[in-house]
Amino acid sequence: MKDRKPSPPSWAIRFLERFCPPELIEGILGDLLEAFDDNLHHRGKRKATLDFVLHVFRLFHPTILFRNHLNPPFMNTAIIRNHLLIAFRQMRKHWSFALINVIGLSLALAFLMLTYFFIQQEQSYDQFHENKAKLFRLYHTAINKETGQMGNQSAVTSVPLGEVVAADVPAIKTFSRVASSSGVVRHGVNLNKETISFVDPQFLQMFSFPLELGDPNTALSAPQSIVLSKALAKKYFGDQDPLAKELEISLNDSLLKVVVTGVLAPIKESSSLQLDCILPFDHYGVIIPAKMLHSFNFGVVENYIQLREEAQLDLLPSSLTVAVEKMTKESEDRLEIGVQPLVDIHFDHKIRGNTPYTNPQKLYILLAIALLILIVALINFITLSSGQALGRLPEMGLRRTLGARGRQIRNQLIIEGFVITSIAAALALWLAYFLSPNFGYLIDADLNFRIGWIEILWLLLLLMGLATISGLGQAGLLLRHHTALSLKGEFSGKFKRQWFNEGLIVFQFALSIMLILGAFHIQQQLNYIQAMDLGFEEERLLELPLGDSPDQQKMFQKVERLREELARNEQILSVSSSMNNSKDPWTELFFKQTDGGEAGLYFNQVDREYMETMEIELIQGKSFPPQMKRGILVNEALVQHFGWDNALIQQIPGINFTEPHEIIGVFKDFHFSSLHQKVEPLILAIDPAAVSSGITGLSTYVWPPNLYTLLIRIGPGEIGATLRFIEDRWQELSPETPFEFEFVDQTLAAKYAEEKRWGTVVTLSSWFGIFIAWLGLFALINLTVRKRTRELGIRKVLGASTASLIHLLSSRYLRLLSLSTLLAFPLAWYLLSRWLASFSYRIELTPMLFLIIGLSVILLTWTVFSIQSYQASRVNPVTAMKTE
Repeated sequence: MKDRKPSPPSWAIRFLERFCPPELIEGILGDLLEAFDDNLHHRGKRKATLDFVLHVFRLFHPTILFRNHLNPPFMNTAIIRNHLLIAFRQMRKHWSFALINVIGLSLALAFLMLTYFFIQQEQSYDQFHENKAKLFRLYHTAINKETGQMGNQSAVTSVPLGEVVAADVPAIKTFSRVASSSGVVRHGVNLNKETISFVDPQFLQMFSFPLELGDPNTALSAPQSIVLSKALAKKYFGDQDPLAKELEISLNDSLLKVVVTGVLAPIKESSSLQLDCILPFDHYGVIIPAKMLHSFNFGVVENYIQLREEAQLDLLPSSLTVAVEKMTKESEDRLEIGVQPLVDIHFDHKIRGNTPYTNPQKLYILLAIALLILIVALINFITLSSGQALGRLPEMGLRRTLGARGRQIRNQLIIEGFVITSIAAALALWLAYFLSPNFGYLIDADLNFRIGWIEILWLLLLLMGLATISGLGQAGLLLRHHTALSLKGEFSGKFKRQWFNEGLIVFQFALSIMLILGAFHIQQQLNYIQAMDLGFEEERLLELPLGDSPDQQKMFQKVERLREELARNEQILSVSSSMNNSKDPWTELFFKQTDGGEAGLYFNQVDREYMETMEIELIQGKSFPPQMKRGILVNEALVQHFGWDNALIQQIPGINFTEPHEIIGVFKDFHFSSLHQKVEPLILAIDPAAVSSGITGLSTYVWPPNLYTLLIRIGPGEIGATLRFIEDRWQELSPETPFEFEFVDQTLAAKYAEEKRWGTVVTLSSWFGIFIAWLGLFALINLTVRKRTRELGIRKVLGASTASLIHLLSSRYLRLLSLSTLLAFPLAWYLLSRWLASFSYRIELTPMLFLIIGLSVILLTWTVFSIQSYQASRVNPVTAMKTE
């Protein structure tokens, strides 16, 4: 037997035929084949093949392509037009299924786009700084030298930390401290309480906050300079040029005259550091005691450093820790210093400072829901497309009989899928643009609808991928079937095994049931939090800031004058005051114990009417008696923390106490912090001196101690006249302090507004995904019933009852739905348990509730299927048997 003569690669010949014009192909291919035979004889097969392929690629250039009149065979516009025409005919013929696919895909894509815009905006935080890769925030961790026990990590650090490490560690180029406090800003008759930020002069060189007016190199160099945000500059100066204009700022009892040297451009939406008024850091000495300016035991500021270009980050923490150890006294605790990249601050919920942050878990949940909704919509699209493909067996059999190749049928089905997905994508873009303001309002973010080339490319890839998967799936179902059977519209028993579609249905409804369980339990948990007894009466309770004076005697006298005046109104039931308010975190004091550890106890300075005004229940002992200053009250959590049987005979443990104090009463726990946390040990005192000698450190939001907040309990009745009365008395007795008030119940509601908002987002998103899943199931049920109409007619003629027909149609889907339920339950239980673990007070997951929800889903599905099956069974059998 003779060996077969070598020939050029077939793929190279097909490629040449695809792009070469018909009138040239015969001559060009003949020349190439002659050249191949000649090379084969003189140079061998390998050289001949390589030369043939190179010549084919050399011919692929504009001179040849343009001879095709912009219509090469691999982009035959006539074929494409034909495919598009067939696609639109199919959509018109099966308009209900096409509409469901378009609606499901467009809604899912729109939600995914909105989620993408939100995540993109969140990831833009702190990215505008030129030196972002070299900017870090310092944090500390207290570790017991003997036990190795690690304390909390905090980015609220001591005042001297940044200055000390910058001087001792060569890798640090510069540093800046950032502190904040409230102050009263006066310009003319305008008197407003503002948040003041204190930074070092080099702050604006480290960070790239853009200035609309002023020079960042000199804006904070003068002691009396101030930099304002654009919003505050307009608030105080209107449309005038604010530069060189004067303002008066009251900090505690000091009056500071400053000159505006810069105006910040609006950048707060993408910055972790929220800045409105910026003063040089030296003025912060007016706010805190002198000993806190030089001690490492008090965490009151955030310290930022900028590294040099050649700095080695892995060696930095140990160098920082050594530098601090040189400046601190020998103690049982070792203070380890770490660095937190600036670009990580916005998403780091483990190391917290004074800057706001976003828990990345919320982004993950939102993105997961968006992807789940998209998956549900894609499954709808694939299952409906595959289901419709069975009705096209005769059409595809005829096409194959007339000479259509498998590749051409695949291309047609892919183009049909691409048409539907393109329409859905266009509608999704419009929906995303239209809904972005509403979605932004819901998640409390200003969303920017930005579509660039990258987004368009990803969208096209997604559409092409979906169309390709759908087209190839349909082609796989149709082309593996014998042509003769296809012409008859028949298929073999093997073809009936729709395990793939059934698997998609199971997966889809497992996701849907998980979404239902998640939405229900999230809403239930939020309702549980809102209905919790906080341990005090928050209704009709008013809070007013009294000012920032550190003078204890002055603030006590101010409170007493206000109490006497306000008592003239019968609707005002009681008046009190305290150091902390319901909006901000409370002060935590640390007391060193005999075992070397530290006890962290929260502290609030109050007056004698505090318990009555707050309506806090006293469960042991007595409240503050007249003329007693060294007595303190403690909560149940503190008693349990130290394991006391009788708190009234105890002292707060601490090795530094030099003066005694007396625990005179125990009050019922009340929630002064987030409901995500359990109630912490708390001390209430009229005079801070009762426990001040034992303090070895603090983590504070309010310090030094004083009465900074006025509390007013208002009785039943119309409240407007009472508020006007309070304002009049306030302006008479405290004209130097702006009249600003908040209702405590509204403040507490605002604390959980983000939780409520995110709960609403998750709930609505979940029901949104469920709606798409049910939409697809309804269409699939309808398609199944329509395909079996003829069978139902035959069975009815043979005596089948309506109930048996309903059971015949619904039993398969009920089995699949039951399997989905069994798969969804354990995963939903695990995910919900993880989420609920972030709450100290939470609902309990119960198997019975899971079972009820699962059975409800199955019952609803059976009801929908029964209605459609019943309608199909009522069709005249003669008409049903004629149905194709």
